Amino acid sequence: MIKKCLIISAFVALSVSVSGQSQRFVMFEEFTNASCGPCAAQNPAFDALLAANAAKCTSVKNHTSWPGVDPMYSHNPTDPSARVSYYGVTGVPYAVLDGTPVAGSNYLGAPSNTTQAKIDAAYAVPSPFELTINQRLSAANDTLYVTMLGKATASVSGTLVAHCSVIEKHIHFASPPGTNGEKDFYNVLDKMLPSASGTNLPSSFVAGDYFVLELAWKLANVYNINELSVVGFIQDVQPKTIHQAAITSATPITGVYQNDIELSALNNVLPSYCEPLFTPQFELRNNGSVPLSSADIVYKVNDEPEAIYHYTGSLGFLQKTTISLPTINFNIQSNNTLKIYGISVNGGTDEYRKNDTINYAFAMATQSGTQVKVLVKTDNSPGETTWEVKDIQGNSIATGGPYALAAHTYTANVDLGFGTCYEFTINDTGGNGICCSNGSGFYLLSSGSTNIRTGTAFGSSQTTQFYSPSNVGTTEVAPASFSVYPNPAGQMTTVSFANAVKEQVTLQVFNMQGAAVLSLPVKEYTSGQHELEVDCSNFTPGVYNIRLTTGSKVFNEKITVKR
Repeated sequence: MIKKCLIISAFVALSVSVSGQSQRFVMFEEFTNASCGPCAAQNPAFDALLAANAAKCTSVKNHTSWPGVDPMYSHNPTDPSARVSYYGVTGVPYAVLDGTPVAGSNYLGAPSNTTQAKIDAAYAVPSPFELTINQRLSAANDTLYVTMLGKATASVSGTLVAHCSVIEKHIHFASPPGTNGEKDFYNVLDKMLPSASGTNLPSSFVAGDYFVLELAWKLANVYNINELSVVGFIQDVQPKTIHQAAITSATPITGVYQNDIELSALNNVLPSYCEPLFTPQFELRNNGSVPLSSADIVYKVNDEPEAIYHYTGSLGFLQKTTISLPTINFNIQSNNTLKIYGISVNGGTDEYRKNDTINYAFAMATQSGTQVKVLVKTDNSPGETTWEVKDIQGNSIATGGPYALAAHTYTANVDLGFGTCYEFTINDTGGNGICCSNGSGFYLLSSGSTNIRTGTAFGSSQTTQFYSPSNVGTTEVAPASFSVYPNPAGQMTTVSFANAVKEQVTLQVFNMQGAAVLSLPVKEYTSGQHELEVDCSNFTPGVYNIRLTTGSKVFNEKITVKR
């Protein structure tokens, strides 16, 4: 069925500081296309109405792939297509006012039916947020930097997301780029930052809560950098209600509070340890409106004595620095918590305490046998992947990669000593792990039937500690019988099993309601190690049970499917 022509415009509200709720800035999203005849007929009047109400609203124009040629869609097909799917748009032109209709104030439909009365009605609905946006170009004019500050002026909750849309306010073509005769286009979407998914916000705010986003975009397919602007909005994902919107302001953003620090980006820590020693790093940012000259930061592990890190320096608003704490030696437990929090700012109290605490949970490292297996299924860039096992003194025990074959499974067995802590590190020079744009791959570090660590999208590297058993009174880990990796799974997962004799094997996958979603045909396998690939691409994200039957033995493993 051929899709009709429709449109999306985005109205964004500049918030005003008021007591209680704030003045709404209305957001229109319009879906349009340069080869859509009804778009050409309706856009002039619609654009004139938006321009006449520039103090009340703004718009974002999402150009679609249909009904015909449109270079503005071709320059950025991903983001507008995501908004088309989100609203279920089936034709253009189509306009959405502040998301899904709420209390009769919102509007979806033909832009020609938008009226001054509809804009006024939406503008009259108070907003629970203030929203302010600043933008700047890099010195080379090749990167756009965006800062967005949102402040709650009333209590609000939901599945809240902050969206940031880079637009070109006016694009003029000497001759029509499509077939409908239009040569002038307004508020055209160039890019959504960081993506069309936006940035997840806390599920609830009370008056005085706030958030700050700092985003950047390497310019691509921009017609005129002088026409670049930014439209931001806060939307509740489920009802699609837009609570507030804003456009770029020339007024500099300042801190909500005078003395306010934020601690984030904990680094140089592992998920588990056998060597009770680490040197955590974190990011300290000044969110206060006055320069940060000093701060006292407490850190401790579990219930052990607190220590204080004294910061001195000079950080302006939103300036940050990386803090490396002194090496912490602790008594490791089965479950551990590192806590880092601020207790004073500029000699006084931190006026906003909700962002100055880091809690990091970590475990005792897994015990292996006296041998570990490293399994790597390469992606389409096998030469980027390497790994190494070291003892805790830094001596190299074994290495692997770079690899030659794509989408190939490599295994290596590594012999260990007794009673020693080890570190396994896997590296990817491409910086995106063994996955994603390079195809589907993963690694598994295991010992017998114990899976120590598995991963796929780990960035540039991932490190894991584990320890070998004492040679006194220790039972060796049993040989591998059944394991599933990667887990969580994406499009595919692999079931690995070993059988001692020739026997029939069946595999089934059940959802949490007990219904079978996959059943592989019964097949006879000879003795030895085997692998079965399970296609998860048609599974709804969630938890499933994989059941493997080998002869009279039944194995079960829960897996999580994510997208």
